[in-house]
Amino acid sequence: MSLIKGLCCALPGLIATGLPALAQQDAGEPVQSAERPAIGLVLSGGAARGGAHIGAIKALEELRVPVDYISGTSIGAAIGGLYASGMTVAELEAFVQEIDWEAAFLNTTPRELRSFRRKRDDDLFLVSQRPGFNDGEFELPTGVVQGQVIDLILSRATLPVARLASFDDLAIPFRAVAGDIATGEAVVLSGGDLGRAIRASMAVPAVLTPMEIDGRLLVDGGIVMNLPVEVAQTMGAEAIVAIDVTDTLSTREELRSVLDITQQLTNLLTRFGSAEQLARLESGDVLVRPEFGEEFTAVSFERMSETVQAGYDAVMAQRDALEAFALEPAEYQAYRAELGDPRDFEPPQIDFLRLDNQSPLADSIIEHRLGEIELGEPLDVDAVERALSRVYGLELYQNVRYAVVEDDGRTGLEVDLRERSWGPNYLQLGLEFSSASDEDALVGLAASYLRTAINEQGGELRATLKLGDEPEFQASLHQPLGARGMFFVSPSVDFQSKSLHTFIEDDLASEVLLREGILEVAAGRELADWGEIRAGLRGGFGEASLRVGDPTIFPLEDFRRGEFFARLSFDTLDNVSFPRSGALATSEWRGSRAAALAADADYDQLLLKATWAKTWGQYTLATTVRYDRTFRGTAPVNAAHRFGGFFDLSGLNRNQLWGQHAARLGANWYRRIGDFALFPAFAGVSMEVGNVWNEEFGSGFDTAIFGTSIWAGVDTPVGPIYAAYGRADSGQDAFYVFLGRVF
Repeated sequence: MSLIKGLCCALPGLIATGLPALAQQDAGEPVQSAERPAIGLVLSGGAARGGAHIGAIKALEELRVPVDYISGTSIGAAIGGLYASGMTVAELEAFVQEIDWEAAFLNTTPRELRSFRRKRDDDLFLVSQRPGFNDGEFELPTGVVQGQVIDLILSRATLPVARLASFDDLAIPFRAVAGDIATGEAVVLSGGDLGRAIRASMAVPAVLTPMEIDGRLLVDGGIVMNLPVEVAQTMGAEAIVAIDVTDTLSTREELRSVLDITQQLTNLLTRFGSAEQLARLESGDVLVRPEFGEEFTAVSFERMSETVQAGYDAVMAQRDALEAFALEPAEYQAYRAELGDPRDFEPPQIDFLRLDNQSPLADSIIEHRLGEIELGEPLDVDAVERALSRVYGLELYQNVRYAVVEDDGRTGLEVDLRERSWGPNYLQLGLEFSSASDEDALVGLAASYLRTAINEQGGELRATLKLGDEPEFQASLHQPLGARGMFFVSPSVDFQSKSLHTFIEDDLASEVLLREGILEVAAGRELADWGEIRAGLRGGFGEASLRVGDPTIFPLEDFRRGEFFARLSFDTLDNVSFPRSGALATSEWRGSRAAALAADADYDQLLLKATWAKTWGQYTLATTVRYDRTFRGTAPVNAAHRFGGFFDLSGLNRNQLWGQHAARLGANWYRRIGDFALFPAFAGVSMEVGNVWNEEFGSGFDTAIFGTSIWAGVDTPVGPIYAAYGRADSGQDAFYVFLGRVF
C-alpha cells in the first residue's frame, strides 16, 4: 500500500501536459431565483486531502450558501459527484470512513476473490507480479492498480442515479474533469455512468489504469485542470466558491530524494495548470485553501476523514466573504426542497443478464460464476459484487464492471469484461533462500511461463525451471471440462532433486541427493473458489547419490515410484505469507503398488496439513497441525516424511529428521508492527510440539520435542523474508533466514 501511495504522488508528474482544451458540453439549468447569482462550487484534486471538501460543503450548508453547479477534478470529482447525486454530508463522512483504502489500492487481486486455481500459484516461490510475455516481448499493464475494488465501490455509491443519462438531472448539475492521455486535452464529462466518470477523473497515470469512455483514454484530470473554474463558469455559474486542496510545495531542505523531486515536479505541473484557472476568478468569488498539518500528505488515505475539519474551518474563516451568497432560512429551505432527491431509489427487478465478453473464455463459464445473481428478483448489490469478484478472480480480465440497462421495457445487468491488455502469456521469476547454518543452506532461482485461456474452457499451460541446490523442471496442463469448467484433467511431468540429510546430534553426518522424474495424470473438480478434489496416479524413477558423508549410512540405490493418490484441498486464507484470517488444509492418500504400477514396495500413506488464522486488532493467532503416517507397509527412503526446521520444530535444522511417521502441533502469535522500507512488517513468537517415528505411534508424544522461536518478517514483492531464532528442548538452537513462504 505504501509503495502505491508513493507512486500516486510521483508518477503523474512524469506526463507532459499542455494547455487544456475543453470538450464541448451543455450547461445545466440553474436552480436559483433571479434575485441572486448562480453559484458554482469548484473542487480541486488533492488525493487524501480531498476529505476537506466534505467539511467545506458542511460549512456552506450551515452558512446557508446555495450551490447551483458543481465541477470537480479527481478526488474533487468524487466528493462533488456524490454530493451532486444527493448524498448528504453525513453520508459522505461515513463513506470515506468506511472505505478500506488498503484493499481499494491493492496491487494484486485480493486473495479471497481469486479462483482456487489461481490460489495454487502461491504454492510456488514466485514473485506475485506477472508481466506479459507476448511475441517475444515483455508487456506491462497500463497501471500498477487495475482499480477493480474502486470500480465496485463507486458503482455501489452511484447506483441510485445510474438511470440518469445526463449529469444535469442530478440534484445539482455536475461536471467531472479528466485528461485525455493521448492528446493532453481536458475532457469534461457531463453524462453517462457517474461512477465511471468519477473513476476516469481519479485515474492517476501509471498508478490506476485509464478509463476508456467514448473512444478516449482518460486519466486523472489533475494533469490538465486541477481546479476547474472555467468549467463551472461555462455551466452558467456567475459566482464561484473554489476549494483548493492541492498539495503544498516542498522546501529546499525537504527535497532529499528522487521521490521528493518527482513529487515536487508533480505539484509544480499541477499548480501550473491551476494558475490559468485561478486567473479566471473575479473580485466577488471566494477561494478557500484549507490548512493541513505537516505530517499529513496527499497520500494519507487512511487518515482522510481527519481532513474534514480542516475544510470546515477554512470555509468558516471566510464566512464574512460568503455572507453575500447566504440565503434567509426560509429561502434556503425552499432551495433545498427544489433540489429534489434523485437517490430516492427502489432496486429494480433484474430480468436479464447480458455479457460483453471479448475474451476466448466461453460465456457459459462466466455465467456459472455469476450464478448468484437471481433473475426475476430485485437487484441485490452484495450478490452482484460477489459474483463479479468470482469472475475477476480468474485473473483473465483487467476489469469486470456492471451497469443497469433498459431493453424493450425490461431491466437487466450488462457485465463488461475487459481482457488483460498484457496477457495471455506471462513470465514470473522467483527466488528462494533459507539458512540455519553453513551446512544447512538452500538457494533457488526460478522462472515460470504461464499461458492462460488456450481455449474457451480456460485451459492453461505452465512450465517452471528452478536452478540451485535442488534444481527442478515442471510442466503441467490444466484443462477444465464441461460448460461450467468445474471438472478438469491435469497431466504433468516433474524432474526434481531433493536433499536428504542425516544428522548425528547437531552435526551433519551425510547429505544425499535424490533425483527423480515423475509423470502424473490427475482428474478432479473444483469446489467453488475454496476447494478442490482430485485423484490420479503417479509413476516415476530415480536415483540417490552421495554429496557429503559416509556412504554406509544411506542406501544408494535406484528406485521406482508407482502410486495411486486422492487429495482434498481447502483454502480460504487471505494471505499465505502472513495469514490474518481463513484456513488452508490438504488431505492426501497415497497408495504405492508394486504389481499394478511397478513400484518398489507396497505401502499406504496419509498426509494431513492445516493452518487456521484469526486476527484481533493488530494481533493474529495462526495454529497449525501436521500428521503424516505410513499405515501399511514400509515406505522407501524417497517417500519418507521429512521434518524439522523453522515453524516445523524450531531449533532443528531444515528437514533434520525423516521417517515413516510425523506429527506436529503449532501455534504462532504475531503482530503487524508497521512498515519496513514501504512493505508490511510483522513480529511474533511460535511454539511447536512433535517428532518423527519409524515405529507405530505407540510411543506417541512420550518422545515429543518442543520447539519455540521468536521471529520478524517483511512481506516484499519478491516474497516474504523472515529472520528468526529457534530453540528446541533437546538443546539444539538455530538462527534462520528465509526468503519464501514458511506457513
